Amino acid sequence: MNNTEFTVDIKTLLRILRKYAAVIAAVTVFAAIAAFIASEFVLPKKYSAVAKFYIENSRVQSEIVNVQDITAARNMVNTCAELFTTRSITTQLKNEAGVDYTVDELMDMIRMGTSNNTEFLRITITAGSPRMAEYLLEHFVVICERQFNNIVVSGSISLVDEPYSTGKPIFPNTRLFIIAGFFAGFLLTYIIVFIKEILDIKVKAEDDLFKIYEIPVFAEVMCFDAKVKGEYAYE
Repeated sequence: MNNTEFTVDIKTLLRILRKYAAVIAAVTVFAAIAAFIASEFVLPKKYSAVAKFYIENSRVQSEIVNVQDITAARNMVNTCAELFTTRSITTQLKNEAGVDYTVDELMDMIRMGTSNNTEFLRITITAGSPRMAEYLLEHFVVICERQFNNIVVSGSISLVDEPYSTGKPIFPNTRLFIIAGFFAGFLLTYIIVFIKEILDIKVKAEDDLFKIYEIPVFAEVMCFDAKVKGEYAYE
């Protein structure tokens, strides 16, 4: 049994691309349009509201600030991030805001972040509308300030950015969806037609015989009785 080795070069890839260009283009455009429709009309949109705290390690401000104070304040930011994401605080948010979200859902909607390892703590809440995100965050910052003052005895907290929302959805990103749909449609379609071409072992021209057996063809005899799809086969 002879072992046949198949090689794929750039010319082969380009030939397949040209041969199925119309199909690939049609599917690619369809995938991009489908991604746009899904992003704009199918997938639920999410909006975020953001607030920012400034946290110090002492309740009394001093004109002299040393490295130890800055380090302690930054450590306290991390401590507050853990404190503000506790289940007890989230339960207070649910009760005081009077929303239908469960405690677990609210905990998933809340995110903490520091600004480049500084004394600032950024709080983000994501919801199905910008107004709901702001509403929840307005209640949340009040609860956080109250809990901080009740629990932390050697620090201070100040709200430097009131809760606000840009009103633009953070998910889905329509532009990214269209780009992803475009490339997904192109790649998947090309892979399918490429596999189809590679698995097609029919000899359709003398070049195919030379590629398989590396023997030049000096003459060919057409079989007029074996007409397939408008083309005559070779014997």
